[in-house]
Amino acid sequence: MTGGAPSGPEVIVRDVLQGLTDGRFVPGQRLAEPDLMRRYALGRSTVREALGRLAASGIVELVPHKGAQIRFLTRRAAEDVLRVTEPLLGLAARQAAEAVAAGADPAPLVAAAEAYDAAIENRARARARYYRALTQLAGNAELERLLPMLQVHLIRAQLRPNRPPGRSARADLVRTVAAGRANQAEVAARSHIRGLIELLPSLPDQDFAPA
Repeated sequence: MTGGAPSGPEVIVRDVLQGLTDGRFVPGQRLAEPDLMRRYALGRSTVREALGRLAASGIVELVPHKGAQIRFLTRRAAEDVLRVTEPLLGLAARQAAEAVAAGADPAPLVAAAEAYDAAIENRARARARYYRALTQLAGNAELERLLPMLQVHLIRAQLRPNRPPGRSARADLVRTVAAGRANQAEVAARSHIRGLIELLPSLPDQDFAPA
């Protein structure tokens, strides 16, 4: 949607993503079509379209004869997602800082980060706007396409009780990007993700799907 009220499927997609952020939905949870139809007062075809979109983005698994459920990552799958995320986010921060050094305005990124920090409701959308502002400042269309496809939000939801807060790391990233310091921006972007990777082996088995 580019404007106006969201479509029925978009309402469901947005709410599931927000629910993963605030704990109303959790990895491994089954999403039964009749329950979703009642919850959102929408028809079966609309619910199925929303589940298809969520499945295409890697948030939901459509299991034959069992229906849909939110993906629950194994420890290895979580590590793989983070290992891919680390260099891509680092590249986004580096290219954004290079753009600022060449004269681009970092104000939209700064504003998006402030809105993300302040968000209580619709936090998932605020996070998406922040990362979109970063990739747009970087001017890299491939990063703008690839970063939203990574299932980092699943890891955030799955590791909610154990993951370190990201606000200070985000502040470091934004500050170094806004100053046009490419090397430091890349380090700031990668360090928080690297910390999550290093944390994974110490977490309990129940935090992950069986291998």
